[in-house]
Amino acid sequence: MTGFLMAREMAEQPVVLAAIASRAGELSEQIRRILPTRLDGISFVGRGSSDNAAVLGRYAAEIASGRPAGLAAPSLHTRYDAKVDYRGYLVVGLSQSGATPEVVTTCERLRESGAVVVAITNGKSSALAAVSHLVLLTDAGEELAVPATKTVTAEMA
Repeated sequence: MTGFLMAREMAEQPVVLAAIASRAGELSEQIRRILPTRLDGISFVGRGSSDNAAVLGRYAAEIASGRPAGLAAPSLHTRYDAKVDYRGYLVVGLSQSGATPEVVTTCERLRESGAVVVAITNGKSSALAAVSHLVLLTDAGEELAVPATKTVTAEMA
């Protein structure tokens, strides 16, 4: 049954991606409006499949912005309570549900450290949305298969 669900959800990806592509200009403008005055760098936060989308985002963001980009290590903030100055940083938190504890806590702590936080999620009223300055919804719809294929490809878009 899981294979069937995943195949069905993968077949829905073109519609989800087309919808995001049609809003690309609007989404870019929303991000531009909240960027720090001086953008020192960009940091991505993800777990599981969303971490793979974060790796792609890191490459694309560094090429497009000409600013350093990387992946935040959630355990530094959730386990070791690291105090890191994130002023001037754009932080992008990625989570299908918007409820991944490590992603939510890390984004919350980085926001407290001065970062501007953008959430990319399928969870409109999620905990991640609540700790972010801006929420970019994937609008992937309901996903029943664990790999969340529609959301992951939407996060990459």
